[in-house]
Amino acid sequence: MNAYEIEQLEKQMRAGNRLTLPYEAWADIARLARQERARFVGKITTDFLAGALAMIAGVARQMRRTAADCTDARLRHDH
Repeated sequence: MNAYEIEQLEKQMRAGNRLTLPYEAWADIARLARQERARFVGKITTDFLAGALAMIAGVARQMRRTAADCTDARLRHDH
């Protein structure tokens, strides 16, 4: 083996050693993933409920407008 091959093997060994994580690190990664998922689900739920509330409010405004228009038409109608 020449010096270059030995150097490459040493790099591979160091890289291989860095890939393994202790149990605590895996637990931290899992905890962070659960927190991120909870944040994401919370944001999606909040956005969905805000959109639904806006849609319901728009329908309610339209119904009030229609009711007011019908009332005005009945009051102005002469028989």
